[in-house]
Amino acid sequence: MVQPNSQYGNSVYFPYAAGSLIAYAFTDERIKSEYSFKSFIYKKIDIDKVLESFEEPYAVGFSCYVWNYEYNKALAEKIKEKFPLCKIIFGGHQVNRESDILKTDYVDYCLFGEGEEIFRKLLLSFIGKDKAEDIPNIMYKNDGEIIFTPKMRVDIPERVSPYLEGYFDKLVEDEELEFSAIFETNRGCPNKCAFCDWGNEKAKVRLYDIETVKAEIDWMSEKKIEYCYCADANFGLFERDEDIIEYMIEKHKGNGYPKKFQATYSKNNSDTVFRINKRLNEVGMCKGATLSFQSLHQNVLDNIYRKNMPLESFHDLMSLYTENGIGTYSEIILGLPGETYESFRDGIEQLLEGGQHMSINFFNCELLMNSIMNDPEYMEKYEIEYALTEQHQYHVVPNRKDITEFSRIVVSTSTMPKEMWIKSNIFAVFVRAFHNLGLLQCLAIYLYYEKKIKYSQFYGDFISYAQENPDTVCGKIHLWLEEKYKEVLRNSGSLTCTDDAYGELTWPLDEGAFLKAMKDRDLFYEETKPFLEKYFDDIELFEELLIYQKNIVKNPYSKGTVLSFSYDFYSYFSKIYKNSFTPLEKKKITIKIDSFDTPSDLPEYAKKVVWYGRKGGQNIIKKIEYIN
Repeated sequence: MVQPNSQYGNSVYFPYAAGSLIAYAFTDERIKSEYSFKSFIYKKIDIDKVLESFEEPYAVGFSCYVWNYEYNKALAEKIKEKFPLCKIIFGGHQVNRESDILKTDYVDYCLFGEGEEIFRKLLLSFIGKDKAEDIPNIMYKNDGEIIFTPKMRVDIPERVSPYLEGYFDKLVEDEELEFSAIFETNRGCPNKCAFCDWGNEKAKVRLYDIETVKAEIDWMSEKKIEYCYCADANFGLFERDEDIIEYMIEKHKGNGYPKKFQATYSKNNSDTVFRINKRLNEVGMCKGATLSFQSLHQNVLDNIYRKNMPLESFHDLMSLYTENGIGTYSEIILGLPGETYESFRDGIEQLLEGGQHMSINFFNCELLMNSIMNDPEYMEKYEIEYALTEQHQYHVVPNRKDITEFSRIVVSTSTMPKEMWIKSNIFAVFVRAFHNLGLLQCLAIYLYYEKKIKYSQFYGDFISYAQENPDTVCGKIHLWLEEKYKEVLRNSGSLTCTDDAYGELTWPLDEGAFLKAMKDRDLFYEETKPFLEKYFDDIELFEELLIYQKNIVKNPYSKGTVLSFSYDFYSYFSKIYKNSFTPLEKKKITIKIDSFDTPSDLPEYAKKVVWYGRKGGQNIIKKIEYIN
């Protein structure tokens, strides 16, 4: 079974989808008596080495998504050349009834939709216990003819866990790797968002047996699995999800594992989701709570069949999470049908005004193969055009020998032409790099509350300043971003970058922009000073605020400092972060800023502060105290 994933440092995910298919199939005694399972291919290792490890394979199954599709195709073709009688089976989110692999001579079968029961029936058909023409949701070939069977809903009567059946035990024992676990407590989604693979499924949510769920947590704890990612479409939707988290926390208290838990949380059950994140945060397991919108423009939401929480609720939730010291992040998708630069910019403004200063994650809309948005009629209706970009995942060490994967990124719609797409992306990066990651955050917040200058105006003006001053640090960043996005439009670029000063990892462009500015931190602030000071009548206040701003962002050049001010900036911003504004008090104070744990080594700084801290404002120094 082939499901190669990217490796994050020394960490890699278990091949969960492939494992689930095998575990389910081999509960059938007829399959168990006729087949043996050889192994998983779960890393992108050299294809020739993979072939050397094979011993006359009867069948090879491939689980496909955007990050492994081209590798899978190349490996499948080589397998077919060497072992022409081997049955090649493709499935996963990257495969649909219009996929290019259907017409190749190296793929024999394709599975569409959820795979466990279909895969089991297919293995049975190979040994005469079922017939391919009677199996729904597949493609197969008969004398060169491509045959599709009817599409229908096929649920599994009972989920079988690859963890509990022992399929990953050998990986843990033999490999010197840190494995991350995919965790399912239910499957299905009540929503039908047009950009998501789940949207076309229209699948009812099916709860998995709670004792099996708990047993899987036991397994993760016993095997010392550090990171657990919940694949539920809406974790926190059900009351029992709190019990599941309590059980996981008890295991964590016992031996420290799992160390971290992350999920895509339900947007319709905010009280439960808050309690879950509060408990996780109390024991250090929280990776941040999602308060997502995708867009804040009603016309766009209508076009993608999505509803958001009311902004009033978002404002209240931001206050609640901040008061309890829980990191949050919001997500916005750029390039959705109906969005314009103005509506996109105004949506970001609403989130900032609602208190989301620490983490707005921007994603360019990707055309996923099984999404509603990928339907030709939908694409024609909204005049969707896409660019083919190199698909590099964030925070991995790129291997130039790897087979290149590709993503289809929406770069133009009827309401957002390509030039507007570039402009919107640059605005998003500037907000993320200079506000969320902190470099100008306090200045922008002060000007919003004291001078009534909107965040969108401030960052729009800052972008103009960068354009007018191309030789400055911010000007060079703007030119770099502009060229990166133009490369994407030419189908020759990527939405990631590397920077030798910070090691070998790939970075999203917003983090790349922040790291470029941080590398020349003092020069950045010196060159930006003429832009900033024009907003201030009181130059003494401005000078002090700039010093405060420079020193509260974790940076590799400082372990902290003691500073005296004529204004109580610390209290002022602390209250604003809790959505409790009170005017800035003129009062002589001295504060100690402790940044002792900030790495001075640039690659370590980038990894621990920018990557690990990208959700929830961990790059802003929290250890601040008054000195009497």
